[in-house]
Amino acid sequence: MSDGVRKLDTGNWNARYVGPDGKRYSRTFRVKRDATTWRGQELRLIDLDDWTPPASRKPKHASADGPTVSEWTQRCIETRASRSRRPLKPTTVDNYRKLTRLAIAPTALGELTLTDVTRDDVAAWRESLPAATRTQNGKAYELLVSVFADAVREGLIAASPVTLRGAGTPERVREPQALTPAEVDAYLAAAEPKWRPALLLSVTCGLRIGEVLALRARDLDLDQGQLHVRHTVAKVDVGNGRRRIVLQEPKTREAVRTVHLLPHTVDELREWRSTLRRLGQNDLLFPNQFGGPLNDDVLRRVHKKAAAAIGRPDLRNHDLRATAATMSAQSGATVREIQAQLGHTTPAMALRYQTASAERDAERARRVSAAWGA
Repeated sequence: MSDGVRKLDTGNWNARYVGPDGKRYSRTFRVKRDATTWRGQELRLIDLDDWTPPASRKPKHASADGPTVSEWTQRCIETRASRSRRPLKPTTVDNYRKLTRLAIAPTALGELTLTDVTRDDVAAWRESLPAATRTQNGKAYELLVSVFADAVREGLIAASPVTLRGAGTPERVREPQALTPAEVDAYLAAAEPKWRPALLLSVTCGLRIGEVLALRARDLDLDQGQLHVRHTVAKVDVGNGRRRIVLQEPKTREAVRTVHLLPHTVDELREWRSTLRRLGQNDLLFPNQFGGPLNDDVLRRVHKKAAAAIGRPDLRNHDLRATAATMSAQSGATVREIQAQLGHTTPAMALRYQTASAERDAERARRVSAAWGA
């Protein structure tokens, strides 16, 4: 693409250039001449020192009675609530803003008036996105699906043009990998002793890394052999390229749950708990040196070293959850019980709002512990 214009698989033409700000800008057209003309106009603006980012200019297609796609997307992000009618979590807002900034605002689609968008416009936009960012592209498309659905509900448009088959988040390339009980024992033995309890809870209870780091003293009930997941640790963008680690409620109601500990792990956890300084009920079990939420990068590094030590350098933190789920399934747990254990949300309304009984979850924990040979 020496001239900065290339033909796409759809038959459309995509023009690209690098702006004075060092960022790449692109736009897709139905005919090559229009693509070449647009790119030439952009380069001329640069030569005349009169260039500004396309998203900051007055949209050529915008009308006085409606927002552009970029404007509407940003408006939806600021006003949207979760399914439980609560404001979106800061991390969710950050992710939506990032998708808008990278994949929607700087594109030709972002400049179009909401009411002017056609299915062809959406298809051209989707085709113009870099192949190297497949997951981001899919998430940006899913964001468009939701904001155009909002526009339909608000009566701004009659029907959504965002209806491309298979354009959402791609299927995962790598399936989760589960460890065997023997591998789990070796993995935990190889872990740094200080952080072994955190990894133990991840691999036996199926907690997410943020959920483990958010556990407070009151959340671990060793007498009852259970723990309560009430919060998660997340990184929030605070501007100027800086991020802050915060404690927040989980994104979904299903993630707030009680999970029974495997009986054979309780004694180890009790011994570990006795070595800690006297903790208040709200003190974190795995804090940073100042008592605040720990950066999850610390635990990821510990995990990476332990995984490499047992010859599994490909093992991801999330595979610990897969291990917990697999062991529960092999011990006879139902799908509903495993979903409750992991705090998963499913499309089925009957499963989404049901909760497994505490008795069944306790029995699941006993079965897994028995299968372990403990």
